[in-house]
Amino acid sequence: MRGDSISPAPWLLVAKPLREPFDDGSTVLVRDLVRSLPVERRLTYFGDPLCPVRDAEDEVIAKPSMGHAPTMRAKVGVLTTLLAYHRRQQPLHFCFTPNKITSSVLTWLRRLQPTRPMIQSLMSSHRVEDRLGMLAPLDRVVVLSRHTAGRLISAGFDPDRVSTIYPAVAPPTKVREARGAGAGGPRVLFAGDLDATVVDRLIALAQSFRDQPIDPGCLVIACRPKSEEDVAERERLRTALAGDIAECRAELHGTVPDMAKLIRGCSLQIFVADHLKRKVDLPLVLLEGMAMGVGLVSMDFAPINEIFEAACRRGQTVGAAVRDTAELVKTVGEVLRHPQRLEAWGREARSLVAAEFSLDTMAASYNALYVRLEADSPRPA
Repeated sequence: MRGDSISPAPWLLVAKPLREPFDDGSTVLVRDLVRSLPVERRLTYFGDPLCPVRDAEDEVIAKPSMGHAPTMRAKVGVLTTLLAYHRRQQPLHFCFTPNKITSSVLTWLRRLQPTRPMIQSLMSSHRVEDRLGMLAPLDRVVVLSRHTAGRLISAGFDPDRVSTIYPAVAPPTKVREARGAGAGGPRVLFAGDLDATVVDRLIALAQSFRDQPIDPGCLVIACRPKSEEDVAERERLRTALAGDIAECRAELHGTVPDMAKLIRGCSLQIFVADHLKRKVDLPLVLLEGMAMGVGLVSMDFAPINEIFEAACRRGQTVGAAVRDTAELVKTVGEVLRHPQRLEAWGREARSLVAAEFSLDTMAASYNALYVRLEADSPRPA
């Protein structure tokens, strides 16, 4: 057994290249994990050797950015790296979504190198039950929520090989900006993907703003274009909110160059989808907003409701979970009429993120997992 010593064999992170632009949630999470691990924990990762993400004795393998949807060729190029003979002693940490190619490589490696430590971080719970066979060769699977852990175990995966480590965000350099006299009403932010249900709810919320006897502020919508469905729904939203946009009661953004600045100018964030398809279990943009002092109103579904459950365990209120569009409209309308409640939600949101979703906590959990797996694996000759 090797106790708490740091292994001389660097862990190889099998993930999208860690290089600009960092506009993908899973890549941001891996980048921040690398930055937060102890510097003596040497790593190998893909990125720009001339611009490493931290000052440490890491090996950075040159690979170009892969964007939101890496091609199969790009994935194969990454996977071939871990098959190199001189890397046979390196433990492997997969952060790609499992697929048939990675599963085949994992199965082959497990047969050839039965003691090589291998773990997988599942960034999303999307179709997790369908991935059991792909995860079978791994020593450990890390999930980002209790909900995903429960689904994986209920589907038949060994509970002793499942670890739950919540995603985390860096402490903000600035917190929410106070809106002084003449700055207008509160700004309500939705940052997420568009689909028919989301657009219906945003339109309903905008309609409720029009019906207010006082200036309710502005509905700020930030949705990066991603799909054909997005194009159609964006146009429907733009048409429905044309008058609101003209009168500065609504804003519709695509890619936002400075998301932190946009968040800091808002008093409340909302999440109006009722699913997290292919997204990080607890969206980083929500945690980042809370870290800046912005409370949250979200649809009530797993795993996103674990944010509110974590707050409840600490006796805190960071916002509200709602069941349907009517409750969403009512809750947002009520809280906007009570600025003191907004401020209280924001203070407790900052406190919650610092306590439950900190990078130090996440990195310590991963490092402890690395140590345990290294201890179970014999040293190279």
